[in-house]
Amino acid sequence: MPINMYRTTAEDIVGATDATLQKQYGIDENLVADFLDIPVDNARNALGMAEQLGLIKLDHANQYLPAFPYAMYLVTSVLPHKAAILRLVLEPYPPYRNFKSRLRVTDNAQEAANQIRALYGINLHRNDIISTFVSLGTFTNSLITEGAGRYQAVQDEMPDYLSVVNEVIQDRESSDAYVRRRIGAEAENWVDYEQVLNPLVTAYQMAALAANDPRAPIVYAGNAIESFLAQVANQYGVNIVGANGINAKADRIAQANHLTEKHKFMIKYLGHIRNAADHGVDAAIGRAWEISEKTAVEYIYVAQSVISDIVAYINNRFIV
Repeated sequence: MPINMYRTTAEDIVGATDATLQKQYGIDENLVADFLDIPVDNARNALGMAEQLGLIKLDHANQYLPAFPYAMYLVTSVLPHKAAILRLVLEPYPPYRNFKSRLRVTDNAQEAANQIRALYGINLHRNDIISTFVSLGTFTNSLITEGAGRYQAVQDEMPDYLSVVNEVIQDRESSDAYVRRRIGAEAENWVDYEQVLNPLVTAYQMAALAANDPRAPIVYAGNAIESFLAQVANQYGVNIVGANGINAKADRIAQANHLTEKHKFMIKYLGHIRNAADHGVDAAIGRAWEISEKTAVEYIYVAQSVISDIVAYINNRFIV
């Protein structure tokens, strides 16, 4: 059966995967193009290849969502960690695995690419196949460039890169365990794992980078809160169609008498800070807000507390 391959780069694949984690309901190539500041064709190719590697997936509306767990493991500022996770999904990918095998046999990238093109019915020129695999291979330390168009397949390094993968996974597991403890067993068992807990864990991980990117923790925690409110609305049968954003969802649930005033205003804080971080120029002041590192870190803890408090309220306990 033919395999769809796309000419792209490792950096664009990682960036496209990161972009899918920024939005709650899925994205298209236009948003990725804007997010990465690349042409739409490049964004489309990066998304297509990320899907081939199992980093993202298409939903029923043909929009892209992160595929767990590997998309989440790519959330790191440490380049060797990104490379190790990308290599983990790249090495089993049949066209790449066999490209490396044929490269060892032929010692010629063009011959290897021609053979892979024929074997898998890939509708790409051999130079596009080489370009994509070389970008992925060198980024992940799976291929070595020797110059003059020659490449060598790296061998016998599996324990090295797998130890880095284990380090990344352990960091994620530790963050996950911390967030679960912080929100408590009651909330942990109630919230949706993929839509609420996962982005909340990612927000906690991104707090370590808040000095350089204070918006990132807020974006992830804000996505978790919006998904949580959608879950609360569903619990009570509240119609939130057209209620876009945290504030609008909170208003709709409160109007249906399923949210206390105090909880609503706690959520409003989260909604307004998220808007400041995510919506560019504020019409009220004519400029974009700067986000402080302190606000970014505190936002995550407030989000965790709000989730715990509202789940307690659902169970008929009043906590702030």
